[in-house]
Amino acid sequence: MEIDGLVSTPSLPEGIIVANPITSIVDVINYGLYGVVFSILLVMLFDTTGALLGIVRQAGLLKDNKLEKSGSAFFADSVGTTVGAMFGTSPTAASVESSAGVGAGGKTGLTALVVAILFLITAFFSPLIGAVSNVAAITAPSLIIVGSMMIKSINEIDWTHFDESFPAFLVIVAMPLTSSIANGIALGFIAYPILKMARGKFSEVHPFVYMFAALFLYQLIFLA
Repeated sequence: MEIDGLVSTPSLPEGIIVANPITSIVDVINYGLYGVVFSILLVMLFDTTGALLGIVRQAGLLKDNKLEKSGSAFFADSVGTTVGAMFGTSPTAASVESSAGVGAGGKTGLTALVVAILFLITAFFSPLIGAVSNVAAITAPSLIIVGSMMIKSINEIDWTHFDESFPAFLVIVAMPLTSSIANGIALGFIAYPILKMARGKFSEVHPFVYMFAALFLYQLIFLA
């Protein structure tokens, strides 16, 4: 590990990569990138959904198993993802690592504001952070602790019915094996309606679940 310095002025080496969204839309049409856009949309949508639900559930903010003001949460997430993409960064979306902050007691907007300010400060220490960010010994312990705090939610799964428990089990196992929250959710979405249909419980599955199951199946087969 080599440290080239401690402090530097934040900068974007490439500038704004996507300055004109219209150009990007034209490129999608010209190069036939519909499949790529569709695939990324599904991955981002359900990756974010899974992360948000996990974080909110851990914080105890779900009411009647529903996420209130979900539109605001997804809007903020989509804005962050869009702006980040324009600058060529990885998606600045909700992530399960945020559960560490929730576990420490942060459950309000003030927490997000403090974290944003700290991230702004760390931008000036990019040489130091860049040198240690790839060291597994720094990031792995926190992720293990986050996972141990979140695993308690499996108590709420109905393990007595196979058509309820197996899709949940498939999601839990597939996420680490595929290194993707979205892939785990996709397999769960596919397995759930299939098992319900096999047991003749068609009416217990919302039509949107069937639709998303078909979309995920198409994505995994043709767009993976």
